Amino acid sequence: MRIQVIPTANHCKSVNFNNKTVVIIDVLRATSVMTTALYNGAKAVLPVISIEQALEEFKNYKPGEAMLCGERNAIRIEGFDLGNSPLEYKRQFIQDKVMILTTSNGTIALNAAIEAKELMLASFLNISHVALKLTKQSDDLIIVCSGTAGVFSMDDGMCAGMLISILSNKDEVIMDDLGLVLKSFYEENSQNIRSGLQNCNHLNYLIDNGFEKDIDFCLQIDAFDNVPHLSGKFIVNT
Repeated sequence: MRIQVIPTANHCKSVNFNNKTVVIIDVLRATSVMTTALYNGAKAVLPVISIEQALEEFKNYKPGEAMLCGERNAIRIEGFDLGNSPLEYKRQFIQDKVMILTTSNGTIALNAAIEAKELMLASFLNISHVALKLTKQSDDLIIVCSGTAGVFSMDDGMCAGMLISILSNKDEVIMDDLGLVLKSFYEENSQNIRSGLQNCNHLNYLIDNGFEKDIDFCLQIDAFDNVPHLSGKFIVNT
């Protein structure tokens, strides 16, 4: 398996995703949120780029069928039902509903790769299950680290490195230079991921804005066994 790692959502513009297998990673917090929402009974997630697009899509649903979700600068969008904290996506609120979600980075990466043959979402919450699914196919793989505000984010890199490390233990893997660096970074910090991320800018930004419980939640390894994937324009469970 050949693995290419894309450092940010912005870098997706120059990538050809046609007929490729793609994994999107946005640990803090979009892919963690979508994985949590689907595990907790959401019918589907509709990832959109803008607030305006979210509002337009919401008009297509009857009352109670969908919820407006998302953030800008880590804070819930004014007037939306939920933000980008996985702790908000509780089963009693979201069961059987469509989550219309827009975030600053993750949903941009998702929409940039929408032409992929197969697109999955990974986070620490479901990392081993994503790896297992990938080992059952022989396609080359593109891993997209969503990043933060157009720059690389260490939390996504750690997760990408973990995924590459797991895959390399199961089969022969050929990595690009970024993949090699991230694999080594993860393996050096595999016994204490939180410590390895202590200087991560985005992680510390979330702490400063009161989201430390989100970080604790998102850094859990294999808390869930679902692998969200793209089906049409929706993200659904496998």
